[in-house]
Amino acid sequence: MDPKGQGGGSGVLISADGYAISNYHVTSGAGSFMKCGLSDGKLYDAVIVGIDPTGDIALIQLQGRTDFSFAIPGDSDQVQTGQEVMALGNPFLLASDFTPTVTYGIVSGVRRYQYPSNTFLEYTDCIQIDASINPGNSGGPLFDLNGRWIGINGRASFEKRGRVNSGAAYAISVNQIMKFLGHLKCGLIVDHGVADFTVETSESGEVRVAQVSALSDAYRRGLRPGMQVLSFAGRLLTSANDFQNVLGIFPEGTRLPLRWRDTDGLHEGTIRLRPLHAFQKAPELPEERQRRRPADPEPQDDEDAESAGEAQRIPASLERLFVARDGFCNYYFNELQQLKLVKALQERVAANGDPATAWVVSFTAVEPGPRLTGELTIADSAVGMTLNDRPFLQSTTDPQAAEESPQLPGLLIAMNQLRRLLSGEITAFTEQQAAGRTFHLPLRKYVDILLTREGVRTCRWYFEDGSALPVGVDIEYAQGIDEARLLFADWADRNGAVFPGRIGLISGATEDLLWLDTGDLTVNRRNVSEKKKP
Repeated sequence: MDPKGQGGGSGVLISADGYAISNYHVTSGAGSFMKCGLSDGKLYDAVIVGIDPTGDIALIQLQGRTDFSFAIPGDSDQVQTGQEVMALGNPFLLASDFTPTVTYGIVSGVRRYQYPSNTFLEYTDCIQIDASINPGNSGGPLFDLNGRWIGINGRASFEKRGRVNSGAAYAISVNQIMKFLGHLKCGLIVDHGVADFTVETSESGEVRVAQVSALSDAYRRGLRPGMQVLSFAGRLLTSANDFQNVLGIFPEGTRLPLRWRDTDGLHEGTIRLRPLHAFQKAPELPEERQRRRPADPEPQDDEDAESAGEAQRIPASLERLFVARDGFCNYYFNELQQLKLVKALQERVAANGDPATAWVVSFTAVEPGPRLTGELTIADSAVGMTLNDRPFLQSTTDPQAAEESPQLPGLLIAMNQLRRLLSGEITAFTEQQAAGRTFHLPLRKYVDILLTREGVRTCRWYFEDGSALPVGVDIEYAQGIDEARLLFADWADRNGAVFPGRIGLISGATEDLLWLDTGDLTVNRRNVSEKKKP
């Protein structure tokens, strides 16, 4: 409920430190702070953390304890039709003592797709159940009979009059929610993704490409209208509906595998999802606008006015937990996640030497592969490279894709961005934010994302749990060309600078990985911009 004690819905605690999941359409009318009642009969203050408006998910954090009981997630991909389930919630807000109502039923269907209905809410890959779900149940957990949390009850099909449950309700799968959880904890307005191509189901039942953007990853990999799409994100496709279902369970920015067929045979590649909505502010649902048209009744006397003021007053200890900023649900939590990543980095590179000097490091390509040897000179004003005795020079203020080496595209721009990151200065970039957690395909593990921007360059730096230095970076530096995608390994202190012993470059065209072994790093006090191409 909101701080005034009005409205309400349901939710589920997912960690001992008070994080809880509900529906976006439940929390959106409550504001930044709310009250949450638990089955112990107590009422707790809570603050909004992150929202997924399209997927109808909100993350809040209850305050006052660090030992909350919480639900254990199951695997919603293993849920089967006919399986027995239990739905918990607060239908019609009947639970005045905060003890949830429990309803029982079966799974009527899995991987259901619910189209947006006059709104931006889109339920994909959801679980259909016949357990009784009514207004007030929204945001509550769906459990299997082993007590595992497998979904969040969201939509239900109601009769047009009376809002009576008709036996068809839909739960957002826990596996989808977990893909967004790292982003939500960063205080983001999380967006879903688009693939920059569309599909349709052919008369023969095949999934065929309808349109594809000429600037997209998919187009550069060779995808064209009429080609058959076989699988996306590792899931076989049997209809256009399947494609939309899979697409909807991933946040924007996720890189996913794609498999297709044309007259030349089978092909594989990866694409990065682009933003669907790019919300800068929390969007308002149509129902909210309708509810807010009538003016709130004014207090009848001074005593009532004083009581209303008390109900709306937020304690200073709670108020500090919310920071408004465009593009974020709650920037306070983004700052927390940034600090977690950046502080460890700053401590690791504290003895980084004189930033005015240039770093000079040799490298050799690891066999098998083309014979590549060279030397990098990395400075503030420019990054230079000799590669098999051929010189390259890239400006750091106005970098050009044409100045990159064809064999190692994006390496010079990447080295400039790496130097900025290793300075440990937050002001090294125009913008910096914690950007959630993702599964990194080449590394085959989950990593945290620190996103930085400088001019047209957007970097996604990847950090393993407990790692102070990045294990990789993806850099967008020009429109219509592949990102520079690098891996870093064997970090070491070298003459006052921290630098990786190995740098891996991932080919956008083939997904092949080329490793460069780096030699000793030396310091050159002459600025690299003084060097000229012959």
